[in-house]
Amino acid sequence: MKLKFMSVLAGAITALSFATVLIVAGTPLAAKAEPTETSPAPPGQLQNQSPMAGVQLTQQQKDRLDQIRSNTRAQIQKILTPEQQNRYKAALQAGQGRQTAVAAMNLTEAQKTQLRQVVESARSQASAVFTSQQRQQIQQNLQQMQQHQ
Repeated sequence: MKLKFMSVLAGAITALSFATVLIVAGTPLAAKAEPTETSPAPPGQLQNQSPMAGVQLTQQQKDRLDQIRSNTRAQIQKILTPEQQNRYKAALQAGQGRQTAVAAMNLTEAQKTQLRQVVESARSQASAVFTSQQRQQIQQNLQQMQQHQ
């Protein structure tokens, strides 16, 4: 895959929001919302690098976000061929980062467009689930994460 797409995808994922990152990563959002006890982080590093840190969700919100994540993953799986899915999984299992794993899939332009549409729809749906206070906390968490990368 071309470097141009990797940088576009990386920028889009960063800009789209917390929900997109978690949905595309396949992490249940409900699990990310639970606060965890951790030891102090080394200087210059965030203690909890989850966009959902400090965000308390109702069970209804958790259920809706998990539904959005599940639907989005199903849509993504329909867009990708089994070979592309295997390449992505293999790259991640080999310890490569997500950008490298995406590059390993060798997506067509049509697939890139479809994936962008699916991700944007998921972001929009997930954003509507949160209260304005929750969105503000998530945005602050994302900004802190970007500053510490």
